[in-house]
Amino acid sequence: MPLAGRVVAGRRVHAGLFTQQLIILAGCVAVLGSLGSCGGTEPRVPTALTLSTSTVSFTALGQEQQLSPSITDQDGSSLPDETASWSSSDPAVASVSQSGLVTARGGGSAQITATAGSASASAQVTVSQTPAQLQKVSGDGQSGPAGTTLSAPLVVQVNDSRGNPIPNAAVIFTVSEGDGSISTSTATTGPDGRASTSFTTGTISGSAQVISAAIAATALSVSFTATAASDPASFNIGLRFLSSATPTQRQAFTDARLRWEAAITQDIEDGLLDAPAGTCGTTSPAVNQNIDDVLILVSLVPIDGAGKVLGGAGPCWIRDPSGLTIMGAMQFDTADLETVEADGFLSSVILHEMGHVLGFGTLWGFQGLLADPSIPQDPSLPPDSTADPHFTGSQGVAAFDDVGGVTYIEGAKVPVENMGGVGTADGHWRESVFGSELMTGFIGAGQSPLSIVTLASLADQGYGVDLATADPYSLLLSLRAFGTQPKLRLMNDILRGPIRKVDSRGRVTGVIRR
Repeated sequence: MPLAGRVVAGRRVHAGLFTQQLIILAGCVAVLGSLGSCGGTEPRVPTALTLSTSTVSFTALGQEQQLSPSITDQDGSSLPDETASWSSSDPAVASVSQSGLVTARGGGSAQITATAGSASASAQVTVSQTPAQLQKVSGDGQSGPAGTTLSAPLVVQVNDSRGNPIPNAAVIFTVSEGDGSISTSTATTGPDGRASTSFTTGTISGSAQVISAAIAATALSVSFTATAASDPASFNIGLRFLSSATPTQRQAFTDARLRWEAAITQDIEDGLLDAPAGTCGTTSPAVNQNIDDVLILVSLVPIDGAGKVLGGAGPCWIRDPSGLTIMGAMQFDTADLETVEADGFLSSVILHEMGHVLGFGTLWGFQGLLADPSIPQDPSLPPDSTADPHFTGSQGVAAFDDVGGVTYIEGAKVPVENMGGVGTADGHWRESVFGSELMTGFIGAGQSPLSIVTLASLADQGYGVDLATADPYSLLLSLRAFGTQPKLRLMNDILRGPIRKVDSRGRVTGVIRR
């Protein structure tokens, strides 16, 4: 029997051979289905990369955070053995190791990038140093004469939690005790994390001073202490500001203090004062301290609006038995101060009012130095227009004669103001006689001389003065000059209220009503 077969392309093919070819072809198709090609495999490559976090924040230099990459292939399958390479856009802000460890190096922002094959991912890094430490560096525990700037500045350093200095941090300095002052209240740290201010001791000799340094919006603070060294050989005036004042205003008070301290040369025995709040003006604080020699509370506050009463001054507490001031007050209307300063009157006004605190015109009646006053003891009665108030101290009269008063025949010597009502009359030299002299009820623009007559009157009150420190002055020349210059009238500039007497042991021995 002939073998079975078929004709293929004009040829007869044996049936067994054809069947074998079909089997081989089917096997190849099966392999292709499972391997994708007959005879090879497709490689697994990184096609996607994600990081464990996309943002990193550091608050201190040297802090670290590990970033971990997750790498997958084209089928989304993990490639655990695949490694990434790492880079930083700004290594000065944040560096990264080839294991993905990020380290804070400096303030700012940087981008950390991980790359595997064609896949990459980034994390945004922010380094913002946060104050965690405030340290005193230098300047603590100094001592200097009252009213002088200490030789060493007060220096602090701001650090983060790892002890690294923080630049550009704002440090706030505040005088928390005493009456000293600082050169700047807010200082910015330099690259070394340090900020400083200069401190001028208060004018109260022997008093403790405390200056606080703090960082806003934190609980971080430190305190410096200083001492205003006692100066028992000279006369000292202490100033305590109860409200804010501009640097120019503070300087005017300092200049006035130094002028009076130069004229009054003899020290007064220190006195213990325990003054309750409200006994030296309605807003005065309690004062409990040893005072050398006079303490003045200064208030710059609204009073009655512009162009009215500028302010007032006077003693609140006096020594017993000397009758000299131990504490007084000066207050000024903030509505007038800017104009007074612009018109050139500020320095003379403050010097004038400080004289009232020392007792000029405010203690004469109690010391038996004022005769024929024009203001009755009963404030409900009108002023006596026929009165001739005059200062009777022998040294004051002699000085008045020396400056040209020997020819004065209009009344008794030394003539005191008889016009202007309460707060002006009986408390100033008579302006029609003394002209531009500092202690009349009018202040002239420019020079207002502190005359030998005023200093001599203080000597009559009991102060030890140096008459040679008086400004050049004569009655005739002063009247001529005063008639041609602008004037500021000091209306009602003597504070009225109880004056308490206190002995050296701090005991209240009496109250003078006025």
